[in-house]
Amino acid sequence: MAEGNKVTGYSSLQIALHWIVVILVAFQFLAHDGIEDAWRAFIRHDLVPEDAYVLTYLHIAAGVIVLVLALLRIFLRRTRGVPAPPPQEPRVLHLLAEVVHGSIYLLLILLPLSGAAAWFLGIGPAADAHEFMQNILLAAIALHVAGALFQHLVLRSQVLIRMFRPQGG
Repeated sequence: MAEGNKVTGYSSLQIALHWIVVILVAFQFLAHDGIEDAWRAFIRHDLVPEDAYVLTYLHIAAGVIVLVLALLRIFLRRTRGVPAPPPQEPRVLHLLAEVVHGSIYLLLILLPLSGAAAWFLGIGPAADAHEFMQNILLAAIALHVAGALFQHLVLRSQVLIRMFRPQGG
């Protein structure tokens, strides 16, 4: 973040990117059967089932888009900044939020890269890592959502609302 940049909320672009990534990640989890069928055929040296093609290509495309958007989101965090945590927030929650956010960003980069390494380079261990990391991402997302709801419902902070109401550019 640029020195002296004290943002009080997320920009419209930051909010839009957040929700686009949410939708794409949900799609990846809900529609992964096609790529799994294609991967099984690939490792058996069989033909990819015809009904798997569309979901396979959509999974690959969505993964590339998630990677690009995650990098853009990181760029915006570094250049525009993000709002500070509420001053009354316990330090341990602030640290937990940092770890969860950092984990999610890292996984949004590593998952597409491991998937690409598996699919395009045929690296089996990358596929195993991809599958393992998707479970870690699900856990991190669950913590993220639980934290936002805890902030909103228990601590009565505006943390959750900030992701719906843009402020500034």
